[in-house]
Amino acid sequence: MEHSLRNWIGLFLLGSINNLPYVIVTSAAKTIADSFGKKNDVGLVFGANVALSVIVKAINGLFLLKVSYWIRYVVNAMLMIIGLIGVAFAFDFWFALVCIVVVGSSAAFGENVALGYLRLFPSKCVNAWSSGTGMAGVLGSAIYIIFGCSIGESNDKSQLKTLTKYAFLLTLPAVAVYLIAYFVIIKAPKTDDTFHRGDPSIQKPLNEEERSLLHGSDEGALTVESTLHRLRRCWGLVWWLSLNLCAVYLFEYVAQGCASKVRPASEYNKGCPELFAALSFCYQAGVFVSRSSVQLFQIKRVEVLSVLQFLNMVLWIFDVHYKFIPVYLLPALMIYVGLLGGASYVNIFYLLLHEDKYPEEDREFCINIVSLFITGGIVLGTALETVLFNTVLESD
Repeated sequence: MEHSLRNWIGLFLLGSINNLPYVIVTSAAKTIADSFGKKNDVGLVFGANVALSVIVKAINGLFLLKVSYWIRYVVNAMLMIIGLIGVAFAFDFWFALVCIVVVGSSAAFGENVALGYLRLFPSKCVNAWSSGTGMAGVLGSAIYIIFGCSIGESNDKSQLKTLTKYAFLLTLPAVAVYLIAYFVIIKAPKTDDTFHRGDPSIQKPLNEEERSLLHGSDEGALTVESTLHRLRRCWGLVWWLSLNLCAVYLFEYVAQGCASKVRPASEYNKGCPELFAALSFCYQAGVFVSRSSVQLFQIKRVEVLSVLQFLNMVLWIFDVHYKFIPVYLLPALMIYVGLLGGASYVNIFYLLLHEDKYPEEDREFCINIVSLFITGGIVLGTALETVLFNTVLESD
């Protein structure tokens, strides 16, 4: 199709930049906490990063689907800027957490907007967006490794704050690229594009509602009654995909948490990068590869990925306790965790964008429902991880 390459590049940039501030916060969580003398409150940094994700996704799904995409992209860019500057110049830990909430909200809101926006493009364009989000993970974890190696065992709070400041300020120019990607690089399909039901790479031409989203609309939001009816109807279509996406995120976040405890601190902190940073990079590399895979092949039985990720989680939990897996195998196993998680994400949203069972008029709404379960899985995974580390795995 016309403009296919530039659209792929633009959507890839949207995914990379949308998730980059979020990933940097996650990767630099320990540095942020230590810089304010709150090393025991690292969990609050992670929590702040997802604190309002469900709320902003629900607001977008229930009230903003009639708002033009360009307005939502501009608002999201402003949220990114506020969050990045706020964290860079935070004067105390609690103000930093508030700004991190803004960063996380921006990532969640931008993800929902982008996934809905993708319904206007060939369904395989989800590969461009998802590959970009995977690249954001690789870049974020790489930045963490570089910063971690540069500060070593330093406990100088001023030095840590300086590193945090420049990490976030240097990310600011990416916001301009984010807007350029949407307004300049990406060319939305024209209304006379041909639609072939049998071609999985081509979706319907834009209808009046879709054109209004690109160029503006004064229509009001759905009524409460129609929204509730629509929610019930769409839930019947997407509940299985929603639960699988939630489960995969739950299992992989527990596995990632276990990576911080698989070896004693004396062994864990040796060398540069230290073990957890290296394993985090391996996870993100796996995510990047699998989120870039739907262009080559698709997986419809997403429940298989959920089951395999559950077995992964169990394996990592047992290794935290018994430490029976050789260290040299841990990177490969963490890549595997990332591969399964990324594959579940990209294939679920590919199905939502491609399968005929999801009506065109409800496709974006269905995508928004499923997207909520990403945050649900992260929250449940963090909670389960916390319970395990304070009970059966406490001494490890």
